[in-house]
Amino acid sequence: MIKAVIAAGACSGAIASPGGAETAAASLAKPFSPAAGPRSRLLFVNDLAGDLDGLYALVHAILTPTSELRGIVATGTGNPGESAAKAVDMAEEVLELMNLAGKVKVHAGAARKMAEPTVPVRSPGTQAIIDEAKRTDTDLPLFVAVGGGLTEVASALLLEPSIANRFTLVWIGGDSYPEGGTGEYNFNIDRLAAQYVFNQSAVPIWQVPRSAYATCLVSASELQAFVAPHGRIGAWLYQKVVDAPAQYRNILNMGETWTMGDNPLVLLTSLADWPPSAQARPFRYERHGSSASEEVIAPALNSDGTFTVRNEGRKIRIFKSIDNRMMFNDLFAKLRIHYPAAG
Repeated sequence: MIKAVIAAGACSGAIASPGGAETAAASLAKPFSPAAGPRSRLLFVNDLAGDLDGLYALVHAILTPTSELRGIVATGTGNPGESAAKAVDMAEEVLELMNLAGKVKVHAGAARKMAEPTVPVRSPGTQAIIDEAKRTDTDLPLFVAVGGGLTEVASALLLEPSIANRFTLVWIGGDSYPEGGTGEYNFNIDRLAAQYVFNQSAVPIWQVPRSAYATCLVSASELQAFVAPHGRIGAWLYQKVVDAPAQYRNILNMGETWTMGDNPLVLLTSLADWPPSAQARPFRYERHGSSASEEVIAPALNSDGTFTVRNEGRKIRIFKSIDNRMMFNDLFAKLRIHYPAAG
């Protein structure tokens, strides 16, 4: 059926139409957007006052129309100066620099991480996840995309267990299957929440472990050339990289690179393959031909971050590689199109 539609379109395109050049010029004058509208909904959950990669991923999500951005949940890390309230400020600053102040709802995450395995922490961010997951007025599938800890997701699932089959969690965190590992940052800052989500909830999970997100490396010169010239937001994002060594009191010689480990949240939720992943309606688009993954029975996540393999239970998707070419080129292109360089 798809081939027939393509063939029909090719035939009809062979007939010259008056105004074709004008139509093409008009389409080039505005950012691309899918003619059929978004294919999914997105809640972007991130510790935006922590490492700067979350800010780049947020900008990418805002500029990507294939997923309808339903809100930003600004979370904390538990470290000094990296509170949920500070993350809210960062999200609002991003929106203002993009000339979008007030256009996307920003919700504060929890004031603290889960301290007991099954005791939720209420917050506006947790409630935003619950409310969006419970919507019945749309068929668009929901992704909750998290770069950071999982207290808000775990708390939402504890408060409303019925929402577990109403969204897919995409999480940047943890280590690779089957061994897992110790020391991964996003797991370490919120261990109890991650263990609850893996071990006791039924929510579908797409995990991007450290071995995959560590490959999302860019150079400062790339950011200087392809990000900095493009609007106030581009200059601001680039300056974050320039200022990063001072954040570490210049103890580290950070060289010329940075890991943009949160950008796979946009790639995987919004830049999936063009054909649907199944023929049943409503269509879902969950294939990633250029980013390798495997589906396994969800392992038990231990308190140190290692896995214990299980032989039964739900399957989860664990990514083994990320299409960095498309991910970064798409971000750079969207900044260039939305915020053309001066002169």
